[in-house]
Amino acid sequence: MKQNKQPTPKDVVQGDTEGITWALPEGAIARLGKGRNPKIVLSPNSKYFAVGTMIGLWWYDMASKSPIALWESERGLISIAEFSPNGEWIAIANWDGVIKLLDVQSGECLAHMKRMEEQNLYYYLDFSPDSKWVATANWKGDVEVLDVYENVCISQMDRGEREVISADISQLEFSPDGRYVAATADELDTKGSQTFIWCSETGKIICKFAGMNFVFSQDSCLLAAATPDESNNDGDWIAQCVSVWDIAPCERIAHFEGHSDWVDHLTFSLDGKFLASSSRDQSVRVWDIAKGEKKDVYTDFNSSRIKPFYTEAGELLAIVGTEDLLDIWNVERSKKLSIPEVHTNSIDAALFKKYPQLVYTDIMQNRETKIGNNINLLSDIRRFNDVPEPVVFLPDGKTLASTSEFRGIVLWDIKTKQVQKTLLEDKRITTFTVLPCGNIIAAYIRSNEDFGYVWDAEKPEDIILEIKEEAQLTWKVDFTPTSDQIAVSSREGTIYKWDIENKKRLEPFVGHKELIWSVKYSPDGKRLVSGSSDKTARVWDAETSKEIATLPLREKSTLMNIAFSPCGRFIAGGMNKELRLWCADSFEMLLLIPQTETESPYALAFSSCGNYLASGTWWQRGMEKMAIRLWDIANGENIATLWGHPTDIQTLAFSPDDTVLASGSFDGTIILWDLKPFLKLENY
Repeated sequence: MKQNKQPTPKDVVQGDTEGITWALPEGAIARLGKGRNPKIVLSPNSKYFAVGTMIGLWWYDMASKSPIALWESERGLISIAEFSPNGEWIAIANWDGVIKLLDVQSGECLAHMKRMEEQNLYYYLDFSPDSKWVATANWKGDVEVLDVYENVCISQMDRGEREVISADISQLEFSPDGRYVAATADELDTKGSQTFIWCSETGKIICKFAGMNFVFSQDSCLLAAATPDESNNDGDWIAQCVSVWDIAPCERIAHFEGHSDWVDHLTFSLDGKFLASSSRDQSVRVWDIAKGEKKDVYTDFNSSRIKPFYTEAGELLAIVGTEDLLDIWNVERSKKLSIPEVHTNSIDAALFKKYPQLVYTDIMQNRETKIGNNINLLSDIRRFNDVPEPVVFLPDGKTLASTSEFRGIVLWDIKTKQVQKTLLEDKRITTFTVLPCGNIIAAYIRSNEDFGYVWDAEKPEDIILEIKEEAQLTWKVDFTPTSDQIAVSSREGTIYKWDIENKKRLEPFVGHKELIWSVKYSPDGKRLVSGSSDKTARVWDAETSKEIATLPLREKSTLMNIAFSPCGRFIAGGMNKELRLWCADSFEMLLLIPQTETESPYALAFSSCGNYLASGTWWQRGMEKMAIRLWDIANGENIATLWGHPTDIQTLAFSPDDTVLASGSFDGTIILWDLKPFLKLENY
C-alpha cells in the first residue's frame, strides 16, 4: 500500500475552507449543506476519509477534519463508497446503477461498469482482500461478485426461490481470505433475518440459517452470528443467542444462550478461540468456542450501546455510547480508558464505530492531533439528511430559513453563508411560515397518522396547538398569511382547518375524493386553492370553507404545486408536462406552457415584484441535472434556465429584492443563484 497518496484537490476554491463554493454550477453563488445520505469510509492508512453524498464524493484530511477535495459532482447521487484494501482505489456506485473505480491520488476513472440498462441502485460494496473483486448488493436484493476493472461479473449468488424481490440485504462482506461472501437478508417471506454464506467464485450456496450481525474469524474457517432463541414459542423473533458455524462442512459447532435482549455486535479473538458478544441487555459476554461454554460476563457499562473489539495486542476493548460521548473500556479490567473526548455527533464517533481497531490505534498514537471535539463537522455533513423544504427568506433579506423533517429550522446568514442558529432543534418539522415581523410558526404533521403539533419557534417548549383528527393526514399543509389558521390535508380528500390562537377546529373543506397533493392560501388569506389525485383543482372561500370554483385542467392531470403572486392576481400551477397561469379573480386560464416529459414543474415561486415565476423540475429517468426555469409572466418567455441539482427540486424562494433565488432539493442542499443578470430590477 502506498502511504504517500493524497487525493487531488479537484474543484477546490482558494480561501473557501468549507466547500461552500466548490464545484458550483454556472450562475450559482453558494451551496449550503453537503448532501443527503452520507456514506463515510476511512482510507486503509487512516490519513483520509471520504464521504459520498447525493452531490458528490467529499474528501477530508483525518488530522484536521477539513475538506480537501470534491469529486464526482458532475453526477453525484452516490449510493455507496468503499476503499480497496491496498489503498490504491476507491469504488463508488450511483443511483444510475454505475460503478466506478477511481484512482485515490489522481481521481482518474480507471473502470466504469453498468450491469443493467434499468436503474440498478447499489446499497453495498465490499472489496475482496486482494482488491481484485467487489461484492455488491442492489435494490432487488441480488448479490454479485464483479471484476470491475475487467468489466465482468464473476458470479451471482444463489438465493434460491424468493416470493418477494426487494432491497433486503442489510450486511455484506468477504471473508478475510476472500473465499466466501456472506450476507444477511431481511426476507419478507421468511420469519426474521437470514444469513447466507456463498463461494465467492462460483456463487454456490454453502450455508443458510436464521441469524444476523455476522462476523468471520481471522482464518476464515468460522462464522458467528446472532440467532434466535430456538425454545421461544411465542412467535417473537429476537436474536438474543449466539451461534458459531464451521463454514466448509456447514456445521454449527456452538450455540450460546445467556443474553436477555438483542445481540448487536460480535467479535472473534485474534486466535479464533473466543468470541465476544454485546447485547442491549447492557452486557458483554465472552464465549469459549471449543468448550462450548461461557467464559466471562461483564455488566458495568450502564449502556445498551456497546461494541466490543480486540486490539492487535489481543486486549478486549469496547466502545460504549452515552448520551453525549463515546467512552472506551478495557472490558476485562472493567475500566474506562483515559482518552480525549469523542462526542457522539462528531465525525470521530462515526468513524470509530465503523473502524474501531484503526481509529483506536490513531487515538493511542496521536492523542493530540487525531481526535477532538469536532462536533460541527458531522452535523454539517448530515445537516440535511432529509429534504430542506421549505426555504424562506426572512423579511430583512439577510437571513434564509430552511428545514427538514429531522433538523428543526436552520437560519442561514446570506452574507457569510454560515448557520446563525437552529430553532426547534429537537423537533421534527413538516413546514413553517415567516410572519412580516420575522417570527416563525412551525408545524409537524405525522404523515398517514391522525395527529400533529404547532409551535412558535421562539417558544419551543410550548405547543400552541395540538391537532387530532380521525383521518390519515398528509404532509401538505399551509398557514394563512397571518398564521391565525392552518389547513391540513388528508389522504381521503378532506382538508381540515384549525384556528391556532383559539385552538379550535373549524369547518373543513369537503369536496375532493382522493389524496390532496397541494394546498395554498391567497396572500390576503381569503381563499385557498387545492389539487388532488381526483384530477380536480378547487378554489375555496377560506372563511366559510365553501367551494367557489374549479380551475380548468387538462384531463387526467393532477395539480402538484400552487403559487400565488404577491399581489394575489395570479395563480400558478405545476403539473405533469405543463405549467399554467390563471386569473385569481375570474379563474380563467391566462397562460399554458407545455413542458417536456422530463421537465414537469413541481416546485414554484413568484418573484417579490410579481413579474417573474421560477419553476423547478423533478427527476425523470435519463436526466442528470434538474432545470430551474425563470419565466416572464407577461408573455410566458423562458428568460433563463439554471442547471445544478442532480435530483428533484422541492422548493424555491426569491429574496425580498429579487436578486437571489434559493432552491432546495431532494439532494439535501440549498443552492443560492444570482438573478441580477436575468431579471429587470432597476425599477423595483
